[in-house]
Amino acid sequence: MIQFAQFTLWAELLLVLISTIGYFIACYINTVREVRIIARASYYGFVVFSFLASAALMIFLLTHNFRIEYVAAYSSRSLELHYLISSFWAGQEGSFLLWLLLAGILGIILMFKAKDMEPQVMFAYNLSNLFLAILLIKQSPFRLLPDMPIDGNGLNMLLQDPWMVIHPPLVFLGYAAFTIPFAFALAGFWRRQYDRWVTLALPWTVFAFVILGAGIIIGGYWAYKVLGWGGYWGWDPVENASLLPWLTGTALMHGLLLQQTKGHFKKTNFFLAAISFILIIYSTFLTRSGILADFSVHSFVDLGITGWLVFFIIGFSLISILVFIFRMQDIPRSGKPMAFTLFNRESVIAGSIIILLIFTLIIGVGTSFPIISKLFSKGAKVPNSYYVNWDLPFAILMLLLISYGPLLAWGKNKLSRLFPGIIFGASAGVLCIILSIAYGFKGWGAIFILLAGGAAAGTNLWLILKLMPKRFTISGAAVTHLGVGLMFIGFITSSVYDSSQRLALKKGETKPALGAELTFIDAEYLEKDHGSYLFLPILVTCDGDSFIARPDMYIENKPGSRSNRFSHPHIHRRLVADLYISPEGFDPGEADSMQTAKLTITKGSTIPYKGYHFTFHAFDMAPPESKMSGAGHSMRIGADLSISFEENPPVKLKPIFDVSSPESREATVELPGPPGRFITLKKIDASSKSIVLSYTAPHEEHASEAPPTPIAFVEVSKKPGMSLLWLAIVLILAGGIISIFRKAPAGNQPEKK
Repeated sequence: MIQFAQFTLWAELLLVLISTIGYFIACYINTVREVRIIARASYYGFVVFSFLASAALMIFLLTHNFRIEYVAAYSSRSLELHYLISSFWAGQEGSFLLWLLLAGILGIILMFKAKDMEPQVMFAYNLSNLFLAILLIKQSPFRLLPDMPIDGNGLNMLLQDPWMVIHPPLVFLGYAAFTIPFAFALAGFWRRQYDRWVTLALPWTVFAFVILGAGIIIGGYWAYKVLGWGGYWGWDPVENASLLPWLTGTALMHGLLLQQTKGHFKKTNFFLAAISFILIIYSTFLTRSGILADFSVHSFVDLGITGWLVFFIIGFSLISILVFIFRMQDIPRSGKPMAFTLFNRESVIAGSIIILLIFTLIIGVGTSFPIISKLFSKGAKVPNSYYVNWDLPFAILMLLLISYGPLLAWGKNKLSRLFPGIIFGASAGVLCIILSIAYGFKGWGAIFILLAGGAAAGTNLWLILKLMPKRFTISGAAVTHLGVGLMFIGFITSSVYDSSQRLALKKGETKPALGAELTFIDAEYLEKDHGSYLFLPILVTCDGDSFIARPDMYIENKPGSRSNRFSHPHIHRRLVADLYISPEGFDPGEADSMQTAKLTITKGSTIPYKGYHFTFHAFDMAPPESKMSGAGHSMRIGADLSISFEENPPVKLKPIFDVSSPESREATVELPGPPGRFITLKKIDASSKSIVLSYTAPHEEHASEAPPTPIAFVEVSKKPGMSLLWLAIVLILAGGIISIFRKAPAGNQPEKK
């Protein structure tokens, strides 16, 4: 069975190569029917063997064949069935196989939708399939271990969530779908049919926009629901990687519409189709090469495919450039030059495309900065403020275009005809400002986003009410633009207007926080897989409603690896604002007469204890005091802390953890305030971005105190507008789905030259 599984990878590579060669020949001798039959039959065989390879891997996972290295690395006997299935795409090799299978299935549909352009389209499309098939030969999911372990490592606890079962398949289906507009663009330029390919590619582009967008959004929802830091988008380089082709793909979708209607943007659309596909390979390079391993918790390690990924990026870039150069002089001009005016629909769409490309450039530079900075000095990651500050003005411009652009007709427009929709939109924008000021002025950036977002939402809502009675399918763009306006309002309300408070709750103690009363009940332990859950049940009373919140921390102790800690928040969803309770640490109260106590602090959080406030800012991987030991390199990591006692100003301290000597003197520092109080850096955990401090004080301090009690450290946050944000995202995708079913002009007739 294992030998057959290995054979399937070589068979699919051989068959897709034969299909590619067959379609290339058919491009020049299309009259020979047998050539196309061979190309099609080989493609069917390629899909069959892709399915057999996928089935083999799934069988190995379901039967716990831990002789397979991939099965041992990402599954275990204790996994539930749906997580056992999702371990198929938990690692690099399995995800490439899934991508290839989904691309193969889409290709069968494409084969018939391409009509007479089939040879050129399928040849271009097969180049991507060849790329994936070669990667699977280079990094096979069927490699064997020398000895079969009793059990596997299991699935990463962060991935054991229902949303992560469907997130990766959607992303890879979106990647495969964005290959199709690129294939049509190459085919159209090859055949000198510079307009016809647009009609055929537009539905596929909208489909890719919806699918990849859904994958990205589900990833954001998973981060909000599982990771516990309170947000849904952290501008992590790996998160951004999939966003880049989606932005250029969205620009392509608008460009194709403009070319289909007015004949403009022939060259631009070829560029957009090519760059969207190349960015997919580039995003794969960022996430799979291991180059971002020091800057992203989501990055995979390097498995030796970095050179191949770079080769494919260069290869597809050269193909696109050469095709464009050879056809550049042949591209006919449109009938009339584009008139750039404020009240011109063509200008608004062109402006939107430019802004989307500016977004791509800003985010692309920030995402690639760890690579760019390594060329000149030590690699570094840009702060999140970089993205916010640079994107903000262009976001406002885009929302302003969306607020009146959809009202415009093609050609000339009269202001009197637009007046009702503009008044409706402006009123919605002003209402947003009034409500925001009522909750407190948060800066002019927030005000302008709310004004423009409200105007965009209001205008497109008015347009939906006007269009839907006529024909439902023509309202797709307005539904999407309504979602975009609401989404930016949700961004502002959930981030700028959020509030949080950190609490140290003793067992049985009740404390107020953000209008709620919280009572820590007691800690609960549950052993599972290779670790244990620590639940911190808290009775919450809020607005007359009572419920039990159960934030938890999972401590993972896999054999042969270091201990990891994962925190999961409890989210109480409400219409206006979510109540978000995230665990930050737990003190079981089991120290020696409270002479010492252990405190766990996550990066960026503050824990109050004994009149102190401990804030952990960041790790320092190369403290100034670090030296070379005589025996070699001594790995030393500092923890940047700010510590204040009572009302005194904070003091910066940096205990240093020496891996070779955990009890090093430098790991202990004296605290400000009364003498004789110390903290010791006992443990670091880079995966959960947390540290464990040991607090030590004289016996006398505790002589008259009551017996120690467990203490739960939690952060309570109020996230206004989250329901609005999720509704907005559903509307964006719903508008895309409606647009897919909109009848497009027939594209099965050869283009007239």
